[in-house]
Amino acid sequence: GGVGGGAAAADDMTSKDYYFDSYSHFGIHEEMLKDEVRTRSYMNAIEQNKHLFAGKVVLDIGCGTGILSMFAARAGAAQVIGVECSSIIEQARRIIDAN
Repeated sequence: GGVGGGAAAADDMTSKDYYFDSYSHFGIHEEMLKDEVRTRSYMNAIEQNKHLFAGKVVLDIGCGTGILSMFAARAGAAQVIGVECSSIIEQARRIIDAN
């Protein structure tokens, strides 16, 4: 399969491969990030509840571009672990390093 180990040939792809491949494309993440109401709602929920994040370890499953991970870090999390099964993780690493 293609999950975690590169792209699978189309005829060898499982539904899991198709699912994670759909999140490998920047377009879906761009669409979510451009949804200002959605992004600000997450940001506000995290930043207005810093007491829930301060000093904690946060596990961000399906972190995508890492935006929620960065919000958690900014809210005072001691450690943030982002987990992503699609190749967008490479872009997330660059974004995190740049910020």
